[in-house]
Amino acid sequence: MIVSAKAIIRRNDTVLFARNPRNEWELPGGQPEPGESLEDAVRREVLEECGWQIAQVTYHGSASFEVIPGRHVMLVFYVCERDAGDLTPLVTSDERTMFGWIDVDGPRPDDLPQCYWDAVTRA
Repeated sequence: MIVSAKAIIRRNDTVLFARNPRNEWELPGGQPEPGESLEDAVRREVLEECGWQIAQVTYHGSASFEVIPGRHVMLVFYVCERDAGDLTPLVTSDERTMFGWIDVDGPRPDDLPQCYWDAVTRA
């Protein structure tokens, strides 16, 4: 099973999500490189995808997710505290077409998979 480290980055009542090639919202992050810890992977992925340095990473749980029929990924979630600065992510990767701050006190968007919503809305 593939493992992917995902960043939960908050701004007030919103969480940063990114559009993936399937045109769904997902959390920034990705697979670790050989020998890389999940914590280091989430830091590297946020830097690559958003252009941000992450100051602190805290484990927040995990969930198995069927990305497409027959392909499961173990998502490992981390609450990430970023260094101070501009809150506008840079699109620095071909994997991401846009970012959005989604209000987690509102309804779940239809194009945001339930497993991501569960991760960002649980206490």
